Amino acid sequence: MPRHRLPDAAWASLHAKLRTIPHIWKADVAALRRFVEAVVYILRVGVAWEDLPERFGRPNSVHRRFRRWAREGIWDELFLDGIPTDALETVMLDSSACKAQRHATGARGGGEEALGRSRGGLTTKIHAVVDGLGRPLCFLLTPGQAADCRQARALLEGLTFERLIGDRGYDTDELRDWAEELGAEAVIPSKRNRKVSIPHDRRAYKGRHKVENLFCRIKDFGRLVLRKCKTSRSYAGFVSLAFALINIQLCP
Repeated sequence: MPRHRLPDAAWASLHAKLRTIPHIWKADVAALRRFVEAVVYILRVGVAWEDLPERFGRPNSVHRRFRRWAREGIWDELFLDGIPTDALETVMLDSSACKAQRHATGARGGGEEALGRSRGGLTTKIHAVVDGLGRPLCFLLTPGQAADCRQARALLEGLTFERLIGDRGYDTDELRDWAEELGAEAVIPSKRNRKVSIPHDRRAYKGRHKVENLFCRIKDFGRLVLRKCKTSRSYAGFVSLAFALINIQLCP
């Protein structure tokens, strides 16, 4: 099987979800698979749409269809429809800043488009939550300089959990108090400048590597590592597809 072709099991899982989504053309299964695999090729290799191999069809047509699906939230549905619910007792959150190519600027309308300047230059930050097995549950895009702790509640809203694990970037009284209100244990090391250190479960904290593993997996997708999309909506479409593929891989 070619390296960038979807395994049959992965395609079967994606196709089962696509069949339930209305208002998309899916009568020709072979053509639908070819389109999805074209997007996966761009996602993994990270090339420009113009460099899409001929076997996937006309690059401009594939690009327009990808953007339409992104605007309509179809890529998001592929991800959200496959979210696992069997390991939600513990959730972990973290973020990673991804560099943006100069072509990613200048979107029509002059909006922020989740682009900002941090130590790495022009960047977009992906904030993500994973379950106890390291499978992504949700994500949020912000400019690269956005503080992690300010995005935590927006990420966790609607989730039910018993233990929250995060690094020192999430050590705020507000987040700890909110977790306590929910009846959840906050496993967060204290910042070094705290006057009174707050103890945490060191044994449980060792499991935080699972959210780090997610961001290691992201490095397999060239279009995420180096952002080339002008709009945050298109970039979020790539993130959703990548997370959907990761969940398919990790779910038993």
